[in-house]
Amino acid sequence: MTGKPLQLTLRQRWAWRRVERRARREHERDQMAALREMAAGGLGVTGVTVAEGILPGAPVEMIIAGRRLRAARMSRRAVSAMREAVSAVAAVPLTRVGRYGPYWVLTFRTAADPLVVLADRLTLLPEWGGPGGRTPSPTRPVLQGA
Repeated sequence: MTGKPLQLTLRQRWAWRRVERRARREHERDQMAALREMAAGGLGVTGVTVAEGILPGAPVEMIIAGRRLRAARMSRRAVSAMREAVSAVAAVPLTRVGRYGPYWVLTFRTAADPLVVLADRLTLLPEWGGPGGRTPSPTRPVLQGA
């Protein structure tokens, strides 16, 4: 190891970015399928935790059917409404999952009205395996001239 940072050519950086975008799209597609399965099954949120004392927009973790779902940058009102709904009933059912531009949209059924939540990023934790038990793993691009 020489101690010098890795220097990539412009073409190599493009190739890595292309692979990263493809991996992100595949991950989000698999995650969307898993979340839609949860919604179709009528599974509900049984717990909500927020990292206290951190800047507004801290990650929020929800427990859905024993699986952790981390949502980044949810509004405080949505988090408060979700906490209140979970404290009132045993589980708040997830009814719909979708995208609105860059945001994930989660719709929950509450006693009064549907609760719609927007989040920047969603991640099922821990390694959730995706459809068919396939564990996502990083791939290397084929670099020309390397």
